[in-house]
Amino acid sequence: MPATAAPALRKRQQIEKAGKNMFLWVAGAAVILGMCAVLALSLFERIMYRQAVINEKSTTVSTLRKNIEVGESLKKEIRVLNTNSALLETPRLNDTEPVSVILDALPSTANSSALGASLQQNLLTGNGVSIEALTVNPIPGVENLDEGSGSSSEVSGVSGNYIEFSFTVSVTGGEANALQTMLRRLERSIRTINLTSVIVERQDAKITLKASGVAYYQPAIEATLQEKPVPKGGN
Repeated sequence: MPATAAPALRKRQQIEKAGKNMFLWVAGAAVILGMCAVLALSLFERIMYRQAVINEKSTTVSTLRKNIEVGESLKKEIRVLNTNSALLETPRLNDTEPVSVILDALPSTANSSALGASLQQNLLTGNGVSIEALTVNPIPGVENLDEGSGSSSEVSGVSGNYIEFSFTVSVTGGEANALQTMLRRLERSIRTINLTSVIVERQDAKITLKASGVAYYQPAIEATLQEKPVPKGGN
């Protein structure tokens, strides 16, 4: 082998060795860069998620502050209502505030049996008025399990939560004013009642009044604290 061939061979080996080292350095740098990218992405997702949690907490704090402000305003309005002359003059239970009359006028539950008892014992009877028929329809799906029976879902000219009822009362011909007195009792009743139909018939010495109506109620609204999960990644 010529003497000049040995340096050329060593030079080629050095070039190949340098190329291998360069490849190893580039591969190592690529691995490190990939790991850094993954860690950076994971860190970014953590930061965004924690920021979303902070935003939800800030929204909750803002809502609670508004509720406190509204609560104070509501207390002032209740104190004003307790001085209302109409509420003060309305009969109510002992040791109860005048504003309780409003709650009694619009019950929070659909208790058709209590309405029927009130009509039968207090509102329709008296002064010679006789009850011939009284029907109070339970609300389907609320007071009974039979969805196909009870009151209809709509009444002409009436909307909201209501209980339908109908009754027939009668008096003798000489006591016609008793029917007017009975209607006034219904009008002045603390319970919110709306008569949708009234028919008066006279036969010989007997006067009959047939009426249909509705009594309203308003389901109570419950305010409770709940947990709201914050989804990751917007999912």
